Amino acid sequence: MLTGRAPMTHATPSRLETFVAHPGRALFNLSLPMIAGFTVHALYTVVDSVFIGRLGPEALAASGYISSIFYISIALTNGLATGITANVAQSYGAKNIAAIDEYGGTGLTLSVLISIVLGIATILAGPALIPLLGAEGASISLAFDYMAPLFAGMPLFFIATALRSMLNGKGDAKRPMIALAVSTLINVALDPLFMFTFGMGIRGAAVATLVAQTVATVMLAWMVFSQQSLKDFLKHHLAMRAQRLLDIVRLAVPATAGQLVMAMGMIAINRSVSAYGQTAMAGYVAGNRIDMCVSLPIMGIASAAMTLTGIFAGAARSDLVRRTTINAYGAALICAVSLGSLSYAFAPSLIAIFTKDAHTLQIGTQYLRWVAFSYPLMAVGMTTGRILQGLGFGWPSLIITALRVLGIGVTGAFISTFVLHWPVTGVWASFIAGGFGALLLSIYYVRRYLWRQTLVPFRDNAEAADSEPAAPLEARGLVDEHR
Repeated sequence: MLTGRAPMTHATPSRLETFVAHPGRALFNLSLPMIAGFTVHALYTVVDSVFIGRLGPEALAASGYISSIFYISIALTNGLATGITANVAQSYGAKNIAAIDEYGGTGLTLSVLISIVLGIATILAGPALIPLLGAEGASISLAFDYMAPLFAGMPLFFIATALRSMLNGKGDAKRPMIALAVSTLINVALDPLFMFTFGMGIRGAAVATLVAQTVATVMLAWMVFSQQSLKDFLKHHLAMRAQRLLDIVRLAVPATAGQLVMAMGMIAINRSVSAYGQTAMAGYVAGNRIDMCVSLPIMGIASAAMTLTGIFAGAARSDLVRRTTINAYGAALICAVSLGSLSYAFAPSLIAIFTKDAHTLQIGTQYLRWVAFSYPLMAVGMTTGRILQGLGFGWPSLIITALRVLGIGVTGAFISTFVLHWPVTGVWASFIAGGFGALLLSIYYVRRYLWRQTLVPFRDNAEAADSEPAAPLEARGLVDEHR
C-alpha cells in the first residue's frame, strides 16, 4: 500500500534517487526527449505528406486512407508499449531487477508474433478493404502501392516500439529520441530519392520509411543490449512468462482497444469527410497533419507522466504520484492553449505547406480553426489516461476515449453529414463536443483513483522491493547519470 515513503538505500539507482528528490524536474527532463521523439516521428509523416502532395490530390488522399489503416498497427504498438513501459517502470521503482528483463523479453516476443500476423492479414485484405474506406478511382491503386511495403515491414515497427518501451520504463528517454531523430533524417533524405529520382512514386515513400525504421531498430537494440549479454537475454528472458504476459496484457488490451477506437473513429470520420468530395478529404488530411504536430508536446508530457507515476508507485511514493499528476496537467494545458492559438492564427500558411489547391486550402484552414478549441480538452483527457495507465488502471482510459471518439465524435459527425446534411463544419463541431465529454469523465476518474483511495503498486513488484538487491542495476549499466 502506498501509505508512506519507501526508504532509500545507498544502493538505490542514481536515476531513481534523482527522480524522487526532484519530481518536477524529472517530469521536465523526461518530457523534453519524449516530445522531441514524438516530434521527429511526426516530422517524417509530414515530410511524406509534403512529397506525396506533389504527386497530386489523389495521392495525398490515398495516403490519408492508408493512415487510417496504419493507425491500427499504431494502436497495437502503443498498447503493447503501455503494458511494457508501466510494468518495467514499477519494477524499476521497486528495484526488481529480474522483472525488468522478464517484462522486456515477454513484451518483445509478443510484439513480433502480433506484427507478423497483422502484416500478412492486412496485405491480403488490402485490395478489398481500401474501397470500403471511401477511396475512388486512381486513389485505390495508389493507396495499395503505399500500403504493401509498410505492412510487409511491420515487425520492424513493433520490435522498435518494444525496445523503446524497455528503455522508457527505466526513465531513459534521451537515447530512444536520438534513434528516432537519426531515422527521421534518413527518411527525409531518402523520400525524394526513391519517389522522384528512382521513379517509384508513392511506393518510394513507403520504402524510404522502412529503410529508416530498420536503422532505428538496430540502434535501439544496441542501446538495450550494449551493456548486458544479448545471448543471456535471448536464452533466459525471450520466452513468454505467464505472469508477466498477464501483467502486460491487462494494460495492453484496454490501451490497444482505446487506440483501435481511435482508428475506427478515424476511418468513420474519413467516411464522413469523403462525402464532401476528394478535395475536402485532402484538406482534412493536410489539417490533420498539423493537428497531430500540435498534440505532440501533450503526448510527450502525458507519456513522461505515465513513466514517472509508475516508478513512484513502485517506490511506494503516493505523494509524488499526486504531485506529478498536478504538474502534468499544468504543463499539458499550457502547451494546448499556446499551440492552439498559434494554429488558429497561422492556419492558412500552415495548410499551404501541403497544397496550393484553393478548395483544399479552405477546408484545411477551416478544420484547424475549429479543432483549436478542442486542444485543452484533449490535453486533460490524454494526460488522465496515461497517468492511470502508469498506475495499472487501463480501463478508464478506454472508456474516456470511447465516449469522446465513438459515443460523441463519430455519432455527431454521421448525424451531421448523413442525417442533417450540414456543411463539413458539423464534423469539426463533433470533435469539440467529444472533448467536453472526455473532460467530465477525466475529472471523475482522477478523483476516484488518485484522491479517494490508496494507491497500490503491482503486487510482485511491491513484494520484490525488499528482496531484490539494487546494486546490480548500476553494475549492469542500467543507470548512468551521464545519459
